[in-house]
Amino acid sequence: MQKKKAAHKPNPSKTHAAPAEAGGSSIFSALQLLLIAFLGILIYSNSFDCSFHLDDRNSIIENSAIRDLSDVGAIWKYFPTRFIPYLTLAFNYQLNGLDVQGYHAVNLAIHIINAFLVWWLTALLFRTPNGKQSPLANRQRTIAFIVALLFVSHPLATQSVTYIVQRLASLATLFYLLSLCLYVKARLSETNARQKYGLFAGAFLAALLGLLSKENAYTLPFAIVLAELFFLRTGKPTAYLKDVRLLLLVAGIAVAVFALYRGFLSTSGSGIGSGGNAGNTLSVFSPIPPSGGTPYTVTPTNYLMTQFRVIVNYLQLLAFPTGLNLDHDIRPSEQLFDAGTLLSLVFLLALLALAIYVFPKNRFISFGIFWFFLTLAVESSIIPISDLMFEHRTYLPSFGFFLLITAGIFQALYTKSGALTYALFTFIIGLNSLLTFQRNKVWKDELSLWNDVVSKSPEKARPYLNRGVAYWTAGQTAKAVSDYRKAISLNPEHYASAYFNLAVAEAAMGQADQAIEHYTKAIAISPDYAIAYDGRGVVYGNRKEWDKALQDFSEAIRVSPGFAKAYYNRGSLYSARSQWKEAISDYTKAVELDPKYTDAYCNRGVAYANIGEWDLSISDCTASIRIDPRYVKAYFNRGTTFLNRGNPGAAAADFSSVLQYTPGNVLATYNRGLAYLQLKQWDNAIKDFTRTLQLDPGNQNAYTNREFAKSQLAVGAK
Repeated sequence: MQKKKAAHKPNPSKTHAAPAEAGGSSIFSALQLLLIAFLGILIYSNSFDCSFHLDDRNSIIENSAIRDLSDVGAIWKYFPTRFIPYLTLAFNYQLNGLDVQGYHAVNLAIHIINAFLVWWLTALLFRTPNGKQSPLANRQRTIAFIVALLFVSHPLATQSVTYIVQRLASLATLFYLLSLCLYVKARLSETNARQKYGLFAGAFLAALLGLLSKENAYTLPFAIVLAELFFLRTGKPTAYLKDVRLLLLVAGIAVAVFALYRGFLSTSGSGIGSGGNAGNTLSVFSPIPPSGGTPYTVTPTNYLMTQFRVIVNYLQLLAFPTGLNLDHDIRPSEQLFDAGTLLSLVFLLALLALAIYVFPKNRFISFGIFWFFLTLAVESSIIPISDLMFEHRTYLPSFGFFLLITAGIFQALYTKSGALTYALFTFIIGLNSLLTFQRNKVWKDELSLWNDVVSKSPEKARPYLNRGVAYWTAGQTAKAVSDYRKAISLNPEHYASAYFNLAVAEAAMGQADQAIEHYTKAIAISPDYAIAYDGRGVVYGNRKEWDKALQDFSEAIRVSPGFAKAYYNRGSLYSARSQWKEAISDYTKAVELDPKYTDAYCNRGVAYANIGEWDLSISDCTASIRIDPRYVKAYFNRGTTFLNRGNPGAAAADFSSVLQYTPGNVLATYNRGLAYLQLKQWDNAIKDFTRTLQLDPGNQNAYTNREFAKSQLAVGAK
């Protein structure tokens, strides 16, 4: 009797399997990485000339903390929890000054490195015990490549790459991904103890750098726990709850993050929220009062409810990246049972339920969903942030979205048609690349950006204010004033900076009364608004209302002791009143605060000259010229001092420098003529006095001195 052969149970991981990919070819991997880098460079090639925007002004253009790369303490003090990105910005400033190209080059390099790390992490997850069992394991290299291409090409990333200051988000992502990659690599290197502990040390260092880059890196330890639960540990998930080591790890992480964050708060008061006091950890949960950008009170409750809608918006933008906007107009949700809020919550809960449901079948889809929610947790949960939605917050979470989409499409489609799968991803990546290239055109300059934002958020005040500033910078005063007034009409009670900018424009147009009114309104909204006090002080000074001007400059200094311009303006007021010693004191403070403050050096030089300190006067004018070799005022003042000190040769050289840059300068032409008189260069003196009379026919002194020079020339001829 013939024996029946035993039936074999099918291996789920092999069911419907396509032919496996070739083994680990380093050449193939290098080619994939080169293609990722090439695509990134290609689609961001038009971003290198994009201007500074929005927070770039405070963080880069006007940030004295990054001016001196060697003063690491100043960078740390400025923002401890974001120390590493600001250190790199200081490095850029050292090399490039305010030339945007260097900043964009670094941002793009970070983005491409992040795409490499996405590729590496995806590949590593497939090499874990549970990853190897995935039905997708035989396409792991292709999936890793596609996930990385989606990451590098998606237009939603432009706000983290082309918007320079959002290097904070991209650099935190770099260290986050690197730490997780090194951790997983270490866990897979059980047979080589030295390599394993070296990798763990690298993971710890990368984690530390991430924690010093941006606060959303605080979720990194929990991402490590996710990797353990989903890929590195085998067995039933309920068994993990009995693993004392894992429970201790989670508890230790929670304590460490709490202690670290409290320590940073006590150092600087900095954090992701905007409410409360330094040193009080609970202050990050304090309500945030209305402001110009968000004219609503933001509380933990309404912020959380609003984030249900915001997260759905993020998912929509990741899936269909149209309508990208720097400044979305999102109104807070005040009731959970508002239709939009409740439906969004139901959708998100359904997504989490899906993650749990597919966990046994496709851990990559499940992991992607949990990753997305976890990495959004710091900025989209109960810690209120004044800006309810920003696209750069999706930069790190987007990896989870791209992973789940790629894994889902491969599982659903690849076994039916590999060609269709590749065609679909080619189309998506190609379309994303085109949209990214087009989106970078919007970031070209302030006007192109804020025109785009105004068209998409027409009922929000901040876009009008910022477009108004762009118009003002471009010399389009009427349009600037119109936008400032529109911003005020949309947010009349809270927008101090709109009133301030309107006052600046009115002061420039000679409308002093209106300017004072609007500076005063800005101060009423924001009593510590130092630049508003300073601006109003300038208007009072121009009206020779010295006491009011002095009071405003002094108040600006009290509110902001590091405000160099207020010291300079008060010094100028003292100079106008011939209070030279007081003026010198304020100018000195201004150059201490800003060592490159050319006007302060120059004016202090004038003050020194007025008290007979000629050498100090010359030294200050020289300092101004050293900083700015084209600084005409410093050449003129130094030339005048040289002339008064009996050094006509040096004086003539300085006045010649003035005339090189301002050929029609009457005083410089006349003074050089005086210097030539002292040098007995009669021909040159006659030429300068003749030129002076051409520019100023009524200048009797020039006529008299020219006649004297002619007489001396005639005597010499005899």
